[in-house]
Amino acid sequence: MMKLLKNSLLIRGDSVTCPLAFSLDTYSNCEADCVACHFRRLNYVWDKSLRPMDVEHFKRTLANGVKNNNPKSPLAWAMYHRKTLRFGNKADPFQEAELKFKVSKEALLTLKSYQWPVVIETKFTHILREYEYLLWDMKSHLHIMPIISPGFLDDWEILERKATTRPDIRLEHLSFWAKRGIRVGVNGEPFIPGYHTVEQFEDMLKLLKHYKIPSYNVYNLHLNEFVAKRLHQEGIDIEKIWEANKDENWKPVLQQLIDLAKKYGIILGCPDFVNSGNYVEASNTCCGVDVDNPCRWNVIMMKKLLLIKGVPFEEAAKMCWDGVGNYEEGMNAFLGKDSNKYNLRDCGIMIEEKGLGFN
Repeated sequence: MMKLLKNSLLIRGDSVTCPLAFSLDTYSNCEADCVACHFRRLNYVWDKSLRPMDVEHFKRTLANGVKNNNPKSPLAWAMYHRKTLRFGNKADPFQEAELKFKVSKEALLTLKSYQWPVVIETKFTHILREYEYLLWDMKSHLHIMPIISPGFLDDWEILERKATTRPDIRLEHLSFWAKRGIRVGVNGEPFIPGYHTVEQFEDMLKLLKHYKIPSYNVYNLHLNEFVAKRLHQEGIDIEKIWEANKDENWKPVLQQLIDLAKKYGIILGCPDFVNSGNYVEASNTCCGVDVDNPCRWNVIMMKKLLLIKGVPFEEAAKMCWDGVGNYEEGMNAFLGKDSNKYNLRDCGIMIEEKGLGFN
């Protein structure tokens, strides 16, 4: 009997940096096994099997979560307050396995019944199109955000091994949905400094402008030893990437990308809140899309309140705390007390500590 994925609903480990910290994975692995994906390291360490989600467990968890008026955990808080769900976090929900198991279809049906706000991330838009009848019913609370990195067709051939929907087809599908009233954007993960170029990024913006797609995000590479080894096996210059990823080298490149997005009128999501300096996302996520109910206990929300609205720190912290994530970890990130992690002080935001005696 096939083992099923039980813990499909999670709070992301990087909740202190992500307004879409509430996530759903309907598969435990990705058949595409993209070269630059740092999540695949987990499968190589623990389990490379492809386990579909336990649909009944998912349904019970969600049903119990919305009725739990005394939430005790970050996950319980997210379900009770119906936080926007990032559908496709560690594994693609519409990979080829979906044609067999149909568990993502069951998840969509369940989420539709609750009118749950959802952001779908996928590289397999040709499979997602099989469920268009569901997408139309969900469009008032749905975003579709396919992942298309700046190398476009080159990335499809080298990094994705042609195992996904061709990126030009992804754009055509997205344009089709956008014209019919579904909110859309493109996730640009990853921009690999030392491999991708500013020119490639600009070409992507031109394509988005052509297809009338309003937003893109720029997320530099999660470079760990697993990803480095796999990139090296593809003949990619790891030393060049290592140097280009250093803050002092990446920061001026990132500023060029920010300026280009402004030039072409594309809303830019920019998760690198440190190296972007005083840049603040125009959207309420770092993906470049405005969602209905984002998680708030993160540096993205705090940076926006402090820099744009000038809200005093104590008041901003009260406004951001929503029970999702770790309270102490968030405070350390805001105040710069954890030297092992980037924080708001690294952005040049100096916070005066006063009472901080709030709950």
